[in-house]
Amino acid sequence: MDREKIIYGLAAFRRVIYRSLIAVAVVSLISFLFSKKIAFLLIKHVDIKVYYFSLSEVFFSTVELALYTAAFLSFPAILFFVWREMRPLFAGRKTSGYLFLLASIILFYMGAAFCYLLALPSGITFLVSYQGGPLRAMISIQKFLFFCTAMIFAFSVAFELPLILLVLSTFGVVTGRMLSRARRYAVLFIVIAAAVITPTPDVYNMSLLAVPLYLLYEIGIILIRIKESRKQKPSPAP
Repeated sequence: MDREKIIYGLAAFRRVIYRSLIAVAVVSLISFLFSKKIAFLLIKHVDIKVYYFSLSEVFFSTVELALYTAAFLSFPAILFFVWREMRPLFAGRKTSGYLFLLASIILFYMGAAFCYLLALPSGITFLVSYQGGPLRAMISIQKFLFFCTAMIFAFSVAFELPLILLVLSTFGVVTGRMLSRARRYAVLFIVIAAAVITPTPDVYNMSLLAVPLYLLYEIGIILIRIKESRKQKPSPAP
């Protein structure tokens, strides 16, 4: 791994963090105006009742939700900051860099949509099903919103798997051959990750994340092999 790339990357990382915090702060101020509606939308989507147990809980919950929403909506801007700082690493490959940027945004929001539409309602329904008889669920709005946003972010980041593998291959950490040989360990890791991220122990809900993750892993291997095959092609004679 090139030492100069590591030094440049650390300096760029500090600049990205600074600019990203500013972007999230600005968007969070706007998001706060709609945070209560967003909270109602999440509650209505999973069709459960939530409660607040202190006078200030709803206010602070909506503030936290505004921050989560700002981070979620600011992802393209944050990714652009990263891309602008890392452009020297893609010298002569601007087209590939823009495609990578677009793919990252698409995969991130695909993961969020997948979680919101399928995994989140299914997972919450399973967890609430434990109530019965004298046992009744009384879910605080703060914990409910944290659970929903954590799930959505977890799925969003998980869907970035093929691009994460591609970046690791760019820095020489992994190769297509290495990942192909490690399939059995990858499957084990994916199953464990799915069990941790999804809140239910049943096979159906775990497979909602495990199956897409494995497919994304295979896509990552294909992308790395394409990149490696291009590197192996001899340069045309001048």
